[in-house]
Amino acid sequence: MLYPRIIELNGKETLVESSQMCAYREHMTQKHRALFVGGVISANDESRHLLLALDSMSHEPITLFIASPGGDLDVTFLFIDTMKLIQSPVITIGEFCASAACLILASGTKRYLYPHAKTMLHLATGQMGGDYKDFAIQHRLMVNYQNKIIDILIEAGVKKSREEILIDIDRDFWLEPPDAILYGLADEILTKEIWEEMIK
Repeated sequence: MLYPRIIELNGKETLVESSQMCAYREHMTQKHRALFVGGVISANDESRHLLLALDSMSHEPITLFIASPGGDLDVTFLFIDTMKLIQSPVITIGEFCASAACLILASGTKRYLYPHAKTMLHLATGQMGGDYKDFAIQHRLMVNYQNKIIDILIEAGVKKSREEILIDIDRDFWLEPPDAILYGLADEILTKEIWEEMIK
């Protein structure tokens, strides 16, 4: 779907040429300062850089829709760094937030979940290879990742000790929206009234 089909030009509504239309993501970014994190989080995702671009235009809130199974933790940590670096508040809206995506959701200035959203946390995962010295290096990296995950969760508002969080996420830890809010990963369930206020 392409938008907009009509623009106002010299006080009159005018149908634009096909080459001037934009896709829904660009429309939402330009009109509502909304970005989308979908699919596996990787270095190719441009949402992190679009945060910087939108922040350079104004410091109005930016809305981040998240529907992701997670992905690269290094990219996720940089994403969260960017969210905290910019002056624009970043509103996160969770649809499906598993693994690393759940960390991005939790790091929002204001955090919402769809009524039927899913959230999931678990231990850092990865593949190891090489000899025993390589395994020792990679093990240290995994412990470091684990500590960063816990730091982010505590900073986001999870009111549990490090040990308790480690127990919770020892296996896939799925939370329905009310439970995720109680846990500290989000603030509210997104309602029609909240959404209408956001897109005014």
